[in-house]
Amino acid sequence: MTATLKIFVDHLSQPARALSLLCRAINAPHHEKHIQLLKGKDASNARGKEAEVAVGGEHLRKPFTDINPFKKIPVVQDGDIVLLESCAGLRFIASKYDASGVWYPGKVEVRSKVDEYLDWQHLNTRAHGMGYFRNKVLMPSLKKCEPDMAVVREHEKELQRVERQFARYFLGPTPFITGDQVTIGDLLAACEFEQPLAGGYNLSPPIREFITRVKEKVGPDYDEVHTYMRQLAKKCLA
Repeated sequence: MTATLKIFVDHLSQPARALSLLCRAINAPHHEKHIQLLKGKDASNARGKEAEVAVGGEHLRKPFTDINPFKKIPVVQDGDIVLLESCAGLRFIASKYDASGVWYPGKVEVRSKVDEYLDWQHLNTRAHGMGYFRNKVLMPSLKKCEPDMAVVREHEKELQRVERQFARYFLGPTPFITGDQVTIGDLLAACEFEQPLAGGYNLSPPIREFITRVKEKVGPDYDEVHTYMRQLAKKCLA
């Protein structure tokens, strides 16, 4: 089967990792096009103007901006279909390529719970997980400055709330968001929680156990896809 599906990713990005892992988990024929958010720079060694260049990566320049004028990753392209939003991309790939119907369930009552998390996470898991990582790890390293700990602590406080709400409402007594089956909602949630974890945030036991369950469902690709982000965080914090 000739692969028409392309995903434009950088594994520094949480939703980009989720897209890569979904494609691998369901054996979707696809091509991964890696777009360097940091322009190939070593973020831990960038200084002054170099730091400004480092954050001005390939997503801000042609030819990528011809594909996505919003200058964001990830992007999903399949023939004439181009999707610039990560959750739309996850839904599309799971709907078209997952023959099992597990990752984005067809039953509307079940699917609605996945959609509910995908809508909720933007201003919760995403906002504060990446907010913590960006302000604690990435920008201080790029700018060679101390982190603004007031901002870091605010994201930390909000992450604690997010953890409680995710564990109590979205999981409850079940292993995954919809019950016993892993879905794209769980995959994205795990990738989002990995970001502050790599930055030194102490995730609560229920969230760590949840990540372990997702990892077991995905297999060895899970750690492989997270390697770059984890190594970069370790280098920035050194």
